[in-house]
Amino acid sequence: MSAVAVVGAGWAGATAARLIHDAGYPVHLFDRDFSVGGHSKSGTINGVMFEPHGPHVFHTSDVTVMNFVRRFGIAHDYAHHGLTEIFLDDADEKPRLLSWPPQVGELKDLPLWPAIEKELAGLPEVPSTKNLRDYCVGLMGETLFRLFIEGYTIKQWGRDPAEMSSTFAPSRLDLRADGNRRMFKDSWELFPLPSAQAVIEEMVRPIPATFGQELGAGDLPELERSYRAIVITAPLDDFLGLPGELEWRGIRSVSTYIPLEDPAGTVTAGYIVNQPSLRRPYTRTVETKHASGQSIRGTVVTEEYPGAPEKHYPVPTPDRRYERANERLQDEIRQVTSLRVFFCGRLANYVYINQDVAIGQGMACARQVLEFLGTFPGTPEH
Repeated sequence: MSAVAVVGAGWAGATAARLIHDAGYPVHLFDRDFSVGGHSKSGTINGVMFEPHGPHVFHTSDVTVMNFVRRFGIAHDYAHHGLTEIFLDDADEKPRLLSWPPQVGELKDLPLWPAIEKELAGLPEVPSTKNLRDYCVGLMGETLFRLFIEGYTIKQWGRDPAEMSSTFAPSRLDLRADGNRRMFKDSWELFPLPSAQAVIEEMVRPIPATFGQELGAGDLPELERSYRAIVITAPLDDFLGLPGELEWRGIRSVSTYIPLEDPAGTVTAGYIVNQPSLRRPYTRTVETKHASGQSIRGTVVTEEYPGAPEKHYPVPTPDRRYERANERLQDEIRQVTSLRVFFCGRLANYVYINQDVAIGQGMACARQVLEFLGTFPGTPEH
């Protein structure tokens, strides 16, 4: 009998599978796609690397996570400088390109600075966490919230910021006066080369895998014949066949190849340029060549359009309605199988997290699985 089935071969599933394998237990990966990587997949157009599911700068301050991913070839130090294109008001015809997170030094050059300065002087010591709108206004004032956050949130999440939870805001939103334009403050920051997907492929190289097969609750009786435990990283409403039980947001990526004479050439201002204005139907542009440093006579620019019927992002609300629904789905899965069930990752845990946190969840999940397997008599099977 094999020890563990792992459903989903993104960061969380691949991490859990590799650590279980390294401990000497048989493990098998399943993924509905035909390759590993989950939302961290990359692609090429005419030889130019691009990221169809969004940008993937890897950053962490967790030394255990960093040491783990280094085993599989992640390298290439990189410092990401975020950018945002804003319009000051409805009559403004020329957008301005500013740092993200906003830098007070740049804001002082705006004609709106007197209003911004007054709002900053009246900010509370600690922003309210009641909802995303209140948190942002408490962090940076009404004017900066309107310029940088409001439209982006409406487009990305399909709802007013007052209807969104603030739980993810502290790790993603900031206002700075230090002149440091690096977006992330973590101890390590890298751009995975040749790609995040290649790192995950190396991670799971020794592990048997079945691709192109989407497992669900109906497959549990068959899995019970071959496995002791199952790790699920897939969306649980999909796994149980309950469409509409959870709310998700997806993006539709439109990637355009642009030939260039200069092998080092690019066409946008930076790797990622946020587009919070409602004048733009997309939320941001991504030109991976800024980060990859490819030397090639061309580039690819990806525009991300929100509202696609994909399950890229959970939707955190102030009342946690979908988080609680997801917990009920976890309980339902546990009740319909004799397998020991474990959950990890953004989708199965319905939580908006970065790559390093997904890896950390995979590590924690592997420890739990190994503790469970350790209760069985005998030595690990090989």
